[in-house]
Amino acid sequence: MTLAQLVDRFETTERSIVVVNRTDPDPVHDMLVDTFGDDAVRVVERDLRREGSPEGTTRDDDFAARHDVDGVPLTGDGSVDVEIPVDVEVPVDVENLVLLVEDGRVVAESTLEELGEAVLFVNSDLYITGTRSLDELELPRVITGLEDTVFSLRGYPESNRQKLLLITISRFIERAAWTAGDGTIRSSFQRLSRIDDELGTRRVYERIGDTDVDAHLYGVPDDPPIGLDATIHGGRSVDFTDSWFVVFEPPDGFGRPAVTDTAAECPARGDGGTPVNDLRRGVDGGVGLLAVETEPRLWQGVWTFDPERLRRLTEYVRRNL
Repeated sequence: MTLAQLVDRFETTERSIVVVNRTDPDPVHDMLVDTFGDDAVRVVERDLRREGSPEGTTRDDDFAARHDVDGVPLTGDGSVDVEIPVDVEVPVDVENLVLLVEDGRVVAESTLEELGEAVLFVNSDLYITGTRSLDELELPRVITGLEDTVFSLRGYPESNRQKLLLITISRFIERAAWTAGDGTIRSSFQRLSRIDDELGTRRVYERIGDTDVDAHLYGVPDDPPIGLDATIHGGRSVDFTDSWFVVFEPPDGFGRPAVTDTAAECPARGDGGTPVNDLRRGVDGGVGLLAVETEPRLWQGVWTFDPERLRRLTEYVRRNL
């Protein structure tokens, strides 16, 4: 068994992203499509202003997406069929709304502006240099809602942004650990020298070290960091050289229900419900990411809040690394 085989055992969840009434320019759409890599998430567009009903809202009775992932209008054969559920009402005049759809249900919504601030208009230097601190990291629900989706993502120079998705999720998990102030975080870096090479990463683990979190850091021991309140695990097997994981386990273990936070009304749901804040889910119940470099600069990665998957990953790391 290897960490690569653990990734292979994940049964990916199929989801689609529907961009409603986009007014942002085409390059923003192109960046959104590129962010999610190859085939993991289908991105389609709807312009309800052209399809709007006299009542001012649209119920998708004859639902079919109007564009494919490249923004090209569909032909009549319905080759791409991603639906906004018929019981969802979206104001016709809403702009740049992004819906995450799974099994005919809208499971999350964000705006293009939120996605832009989180991943689209961001580069990895913000994290490497520490310009964006743990306190400032906010992830839109459409991003965290892509849990249990296996992505195939390319690093630089093949892609300028796909790997950033994994970097951003890693920081989200580190923030969950720091916010909790207790528990255990296990993080791998391929090369342990990367911790000191990246000032932002060093600062993150110094801040985590100032809490009661038990930190375990894994990687090839080329130049291990000195002065961090963390347990260092060095090795040269394929799990050390090719893997990337960040897993936070709360002090009471995985799976504790999160406290429900009141959220602003969701335009796609219209009920002003009380979805659980995803950071709180990670703080209370645990969260983890696992990625494996299957080829140079090509990553298979997935993140999850699922307690059983988190237990299996943690147990493997404890026993084998």
